[in-house]
Amino acid sequence: MSGSDLPAPVANVNELSTSLGKNTLEVDKKQSFIDRMDVAVTAFLQNAKSNVALRTPQAVESNFRIFRQWSAEKIGKPSDGEGQLHVTSQPEVDEAADEVKAMYSYFSEIEELVMRHSQQLKALNETEAGLALFFQQKGYQEKIEEISAMSIDIGKTFSENVKQRSAQLNTMEQFGEFIQTFKNKAIQDSMDTSKRQETSRIEFDAFAHKLSLLQRSVSLSGSTVLGKDLPPSLDLTPVEKEFEHAKGQFITSKAKYQNLSTAMIDKAVLLEMKRDVDYRLHLEKVWRLNHGE
Repeated sequence: MSGSDLPAPVANVNELSTSLGKNTLEVDKKQSFIDRMDVAVTAFLQNAKSNVALRTPQAVESNFRIFRQWSAEKIGKPSDGEGQLHVTSQPEVDEAADEVKAMYSYFSEIEELVMRHSQQLKALNETEAGLALFFQQKGYQEKIEEISAMSIDIGKTFSENVKQRSAQLNTMEQFGEFIQTFKNKAIQDSMDTSKRQETSRIEFDAFAHKLSLLQRSVSLSGSTVLGKDLPPSLDLTPVEKEFEHAKGQFITSKAKYQNLSTAMIDKAVLLEMKRDVDYRLHLEKVWRLNHGE
């Protein structure tokens, strides 16, 4: 498969990320992934055409096992049969997925703490508002002057506490709303993309392995269809038809895998940008509140 078969990358974030100096890094990561994928896929399929002089199914299967071992050494993936060997490595995608997972964990933890804090502030305000009302009402009704004066003063103090705490509560509730929205929409969307990307990788691996085996079978059969664009009217043997069908599945799964992989890299960059800007602004409000500004 040549580079011309690769689909165009998903819409990037070049314009947005330039202002934060992340444009080059983000583009380099995506291009590095695409380049590595191209090389790995080409090596995978070229290896599938090697040793086609072997004439028995057992020999073909043996050749495939040798290839799995070779790929495991090159890519660094397990080849003990416990799982599907990946056709291409994806450190840029894995790094992006790990960043998103870490961010989700961070905001899940702070969400719980901020929500609990806001609930406690609200409960305390409701209690002290009740105390403020009680002491002021009873103070004005009190006949003993000293008790009346102290009650009214206590009531006013509680009322002032409620007023000051309301500003704090409002800030913390806004902070909590931002955290919930950011986590449940922006980060969760990236988490969902990560899951779809991993599924597409498994599908791509499966179709690549299937294609490599069928490619060998077609070669061993003496067919001349390999590497050619065939007219629809051409009469194909069953194994050739299966090979052409597998090739279509491979191309489709490869495009899906690449699009989701580059989207994962993009979304990790966008999340970090939003965290740098929006989260910092909300955090600054809390900081100013805690410093009495």
